[in-house]
Amino acid sequence: MRAAAIFAAFFVLFTCASIAVPVPLFPGNMITTLFRIPVSGYTPYLEAVANGLLYAFITWLVFLLINRKMDKALSADSKDLSKKKREI
Repeated sequence: MRAAAIFAAFFVLFTCASIAVPVPLFPGNMITTLFRIPVSGYTPYLEAVANGLLYAFITWLVFLLINRKMDKALSADSKDLSKKKREI
């Protein structure tokens, strides 16, 4: 559930930032040329959504990997504590 919230928050953040900042970012600036979409009024929004999806996915993936690593470390620590309690 936290991962979905992370994805949604960063999707909105990067999409709004791509609309607000008039600097072409990868991969949004390649969408129109790659799919041969004619340049029109909605092109910046299409590019912003593409940027939002890519960068939100990358952020979600980093969060997921860090979260799994922390869970493994915490479970290993709890196993060590339970072994020490049994020895006492």
